[in-house]
Amino acid sequence: MARLRMLAISDVHGKEDIVEKFLDWFSKENMEFDIVVFAGDIGNPQRPGSMCRVLRKIRERLGKPVYYVRGNWDIESGCGVDGIYDLEETGPRYFGDIVLVGHGRNAKPFELHRPYSQVVLVTHYPPYSIMDKGKLIDNYHQSIHAGLVEINYLIEWYKPRIHIFGHSHSYGGIDVEYNGVYYVNVARLDRTMRDGTSIGNYAVIDVNSRGDVHIEWRFLNGVWKRCQSCGRVVHIPEKWALCRKCAHKSELRFTGVNAKPELRLVFKNPFEDRIVYRERLQIPYRTLKDQLSYEDFVDRLISREAKRFVVADRFRALELSKDKIIEFYNMSDEHELTPFSEYLFACDERVSGRRLCVLMKAFSMDKRVHVIWRIRDSGAAVGNYEVLDEYVFIKEHVVRGRDGLLHALRNVGFTPIVYSVE
Repeated sequence: MARLRMLAISDVHGKEDIVEKFLDWFSKENMEFDIVVFAGDIGNPQRPGSMCRVLRKIRERLGKPVYYVRGNWDIESGCGVDGIYDLEETGPRYFGDIVLVGHGRNAKPFELHRPYSQVVLVTHYPPYSIMDKGKLIDNYHQSIHAGLVEINYLIEWYKPRIHIFGHSHSYGGIDVEYNGVYYVNVARLDRTMRDGTSIGNYAVIDVNSRGDVHIEWRFLNGVWKRCQSCGRVVHIPEKWALCRKCAHKSELRFTGVNAKPELRLVFKNPFEDRIVYRERLQIPYRTLKDQLSYEDFVDRLISREAKRFVVADRFRALELSKDKIIEFYNMSDEHELTPFSEYLFACDERVSGRRLCVLMKAFSMDKRVHVIWRIRDSGAAVGNYEVLDEYVFIKEHVVRGRDGLLHALRNVGFTPIVYSVE
């Protein structure tokens, strides 16, 4: 029976001094393992060569093969060192009947060769909705979710026993089992206390052909102590009273999703009651944390399909976030500090202009309205674009019997599209 024991780390961001501290610390732990798995954000784009230097240090000091995926901080490709492997370049690696597969820049899944019993998936980004909280400025779609929907589809494809990832520092050092998958967030190795003490977390993960999984968490400068919440003896920084999982217990509730694996999306021209676009959507609902995450996930797919519709004939599509809608359509004083909610419920056409106030009426009916521009290069200068159409996508059932809003949108220059999901 095959067995694979992995030392899993991520998110050191090119801090080579932290890597040295980790290697010195880990060498005293006398922990056995077969391979190192590095889930991205290895280097720092402002420190040329740091990604490969970090990987070489780990390879030379630990003497084990290092398998990695690139994160959003990793701009290098290929270190040219034996024993260091980019999983996206090598493709799936087989350890008996256990498969290690990774994705850093490309979400196109690999074909796996049977027979195999267990899959270990490695990505930098989390799946959408699972331990994926992040900073708003760093995240796609200006969302609190740092996870990518593409990762959910990879999980649906591979059906891994273990998914190792990083990126979301808030949930680093935590693992959860959900619908047969162990999700292991190993961010971040460069974690520090306020006084500068290194407390980076790492995990040793053991899996065998039967799918038995054991995960042991360790921290630089950590000690063994009893968690004051769950009572388990855990390895955590000396000044901590709770383990990472207990510290985030209220945020780790998985209620599941009541949904179908396939939906039909239809876009219509509401004035002609004519279907202009349709698509079947596959939903990896077993990878979503709860019903709200499912609804948000579907809304992301609607946005994606709306852009595909808009970019027909080689035009480009640009979706406006709520703050950009205010920025582009508000006709009032640019120094105003009026919040979106005030425009939403008390928009004054005489001050802000009719176009913005009509949009606000749409948002007051449905918070998931999508405003998307069809644009093309104006040819005047690089980066200058001409807006050809301004589309407003809104749920069909929301505007049913409210033709006045649709006509108002059209009268001020928008192209309304209604959509339904079945």
